Amino acid sequence: MTTGPFRPDSSGSGKGGRPGSSSLLKLAAAAGLAIALSVSLTQLGDSRERVRCSAYPQAPGAVTLIAHAGGGLPQGDYSNSKEALAQSLAHGFELFELDFNWTADGELVIGHDWATEYRYWNRLEWGDWVASLLAAPSSRRYQEATPRFGLTRLSLDALLEWLRQNPGRIVTDFKTGNIEGLARIAERAPELRHRFVPQIYAVPEYRAVRALGFDDIIFTTYRLPPTAELFAEIDRFDLFAVTVPADDLATAAGVVSANRIFTHTINQPVPLPADGYYTDCLIPAKSPDPV
Repeated sequence: MTTGPFRPDSSGSGKGGRPGSSSLLKLAAAAGLAIALSVSLTQLGDSRERVRCSAYPQAPGAVTLIAHAGGGLPQGDYSNSKEALAQSLAHGFELFELDFNWTADGELVIGHDWATEYRYWNRLEWGDWVASLLAAPSSRRYQEATPRFGLTRLSLDALLEWLRQNPGRIVTDFKTGNIEGLARIAERAPELRHRFVPQIYAVPEYRAVRALGFDDIIFTTYRLPPTAELFAEIDRFDLFAVTVPADDLATAAGVVSANRIFTHTINQPVPLPADGYYTDCLIPAKSPDPV
């Protein structure tokens, strides 16, 4: 939020003229309040329990790994940053899941949400911090936010350029507008469609995503009731994998037979009845130099 210039009067009453001692005290108090608000807002922006990767153990050897939100950093999970991708690539990942979202003016950007992760991973003016509780920022305000920890945010164009320069495939997780977002990717870079593995969230989306030219599709079920009937219906599709929350693995494993089963989010090297793990902190067993 912007305001007009401050014009205190000679008595310090704030009505015009030169500042007096009273107005200077008010200014000092306002500055102190702004600093306190900045600290408080940063703490509130990280109100959830955050996964911070202090180590990167190897996963069980036969498991396919997907770097969750680009991969976890010591500063936390869900950064969806260029640095997270670079670290995961160096660890030997071939699949990188990223979160996709929309700005208020319809630009496609990479980020999990506005109310928590956007505020944690960026330094925001307090007005933008409060506004993020209610609505997405404009693309201009999004680009003007300063990333924390020296990280680099990813726009769609930056991600496409990264793919042109690096190996690997992107597993998409659209928070809203899945088909519209995948159509945007297909239109912007049709030659890179094979580098994307879209996730879908409902049965009707399968044919729509196939029609856009994406060959490998993951059906992820975290938004749906985990019934045996649902898994049986999903298993009729030709999929890259069926992804289920860890709590639903037993049900899925008893039904799904034609497709691989992936699960999320696993950060300990434990054996599970799944072919693949989405992970923040595990690294592929073939990695030559585990940290």
